[in-house]
Amino acid sequence: MAADENSFIPRREQNWRLGFWSLIATQFQGAFNDNGLKFFVIFLILGTHPTDSQRDFLVFVIGNLFALPFLLFSMAGGFLADRFSKRNVAMATKMFEVCAMLFAMYAFTRGNSRMAFAVIFLASTQAAFFGPAKYGLLPELLPDKLLSWGNGILELTTFLAIIAGAVIGPLLAQTFHGREAIAGLIFGACSLFGLAAS
Repeated sequence: MAADENSFIPRREQNWRLGFWSLIATQFQGAFNDNGLKFFVIFLILGTHPTDSQRDFLVFVIGNLFALPFLLFSMAGGFLADRFSKRNVAMATKMFEVCAMLFAMYAFTRGNSRMAFAVIFLASTQAAFFGPAKYGLLPELLPDKLLSWGNGILELTTFLAIIAGAVIGPLLAQTFHGREAIAGLIFGACSLFGLAAS
């Protein structure tokens, strides 16, 4: 009798956990990478001992490169998430992120600051396209009674990832000074984890 009753429970009510926690892991990794990379590049620049005016200008440029993709591409991300499977959009953005991390390893190996700036822009572009799919997936994955709870978990883990990235990014810049490609490899490994989670 219990099995018969369970057959009437919507599939989403029974099988939401794997999809939800995979989304949380994917989002945590993405927010960690974005902020870790930003602070990694900022501390790389500070390590070159620029003048005060140069330092302020470069930090300003990095901040704008980090924010600009959200202004340019968030609406396009929403369009794609409405038109195509949100899961497929999320996976495509993670594949894009893996490619961006390969470019990051190359940029850090060359020690090219302009390429490092491009890495920041590419990582934020991925986040801008991923955002609408991420928020659109929540009501598809969770039972209605858990939607507010799920939003709270998503916000909590996102801020934890941002804090972790802000701490780990400078630490990697100090630890791998002169061997920045290793840090790129670490960020790349994180991106592969995010792709697997997605």
